[in-house]
Amino acid sequence: MATIKEEGAVPDFLRMDAETGSVPANDGRKGDWYGWPSKEVKPVTLLDDEGRAVRIRTPVMDLEGLITPTNLHYTVQHFDVPEVVPTDKWSLTIEGEVKNPVTFSFEDLRRLPGRTVRTVMECSGSDATFFEYFQGEGPKPSRTQECMILSASEWTGVPLATVLNEAGLTDKSLFIRAEGWDQGVPATADEGTEPFFYDKGLAVQKALHPDTILAWAQNGQLLEHLHGAPVRLLVPGWSGNWSVKWLRRLEVMDHMPACWYHYQFYYYAVSPDSTDKELITTIGVKSIVTHPNDDTERMSTGPHMVRGYAWSGAGAITQVEVSVDGGETWNAAHLEPPVDRFMWVRWSYPWDAAKKGQYNIMSRATDEVGRVQSREPRYNNMRKNFSAIVGYPVIIE
Repeated sequence: MATIKEEGAVPDFLRMDAETGSVPANDGRKGDWYGWPSKEVKPVTLLDDEGRAVRIRTPVMDLEGLITPTNLHYTVQHFDVPEVVPTDKWSLTIEGEVKNPVTFSFEDLRRLPGRTVRTVMECSGSDATFFEYFQGEGPKPSRTQECMILSASEWTGVPLATVLNEAGLTDKSLFIRAEGWDQGVPATADEGTEPFFYDKGLAVQKALHPDTILAWAQNGQLLEHLHGAPVRLLVPGWSGNWSVKWLRRLEVMDHMPACWYHYQFYYYAVSPDSTDKELITTIGVKSIVTHPNDDTERMSTGPHMVRGYAWSGAGAITQVEVSVDGGETWNAAHLEPPVDRFMWVRWSYPWDAAKKGQYNIMSRATDEVGRVQSREPRYNNMRKNFSAIVGYPVIIE
């Protein structure tokens, strides 16, 4: 076993190999720490005028495993981040079409039977620039350089159904309007629109799903403010805009509420004036190649392990296929356990690149309800929910 001869010295097993010039996988640590942390991975972060982080994009291509570290988990909000509400000052009101209107404190919620859910969360606007690329109107975007609006976490809280049962639903309880503390006016709203709290109207069937929860913890720790503390709504399988942060009020209704971020922003249609708009809910079936990443231009001949992630909002992934010839032929990849309902799955495919030449690596996912990742995106004027197959060209030399 290698030993450290003096304080601060580098152990022999961590030194650069003089012959190959290679460095160990944990190169990039800071100071005198020679443990096993990976090299520092940073998200793309947008700061406000006071230097506080307000939006984060996740460096998915640089990560391992299934859980996104909390500090790298993406965040998006349409209005300014609200002021912090201490847990002892926070409350949640449930009113409307219920038998017993009720108000919960933070501790009231934590006394109820809890539930932990692991899920992918993806913004509807993730990969939106690929729509232009597929239409030949721009260069291929780099997921490695731009990072992604896509992450996965373990969330802990109480099922929304438990809380609604406390209030008592009626035959007229059809939608649950969730309202957060973030308030503002959308940039594209009509002139004269008054500021309003961000809200979404969840169908009661989804609200009562046992994995739809009011979350107060993420990845083993109480929620951080940027991620919706003290309590946020978590709607697994649906686009991230449904998981309302900084929750303050639940209104049970007998009709779909006219939330601005329904048919003004998160919808499928060919134009803003379309009379045939479809509300965006479920995340598409999707896969990405993370190794080689989309900035890798050249590789040597010989064996390589192609790796990536696959996920779907409608069901667990049952198959991932890999093509190295631009989709002409496909081969089954190995799905690395575990394979969970709302979580993404890691997949891997051993590729023996024996011949020099140009290749185009692609992956294609299938979920348990039979949805197959498509070659063409579902075009819509809002550029939402891109999920098409993307090729990764590489030269073997």
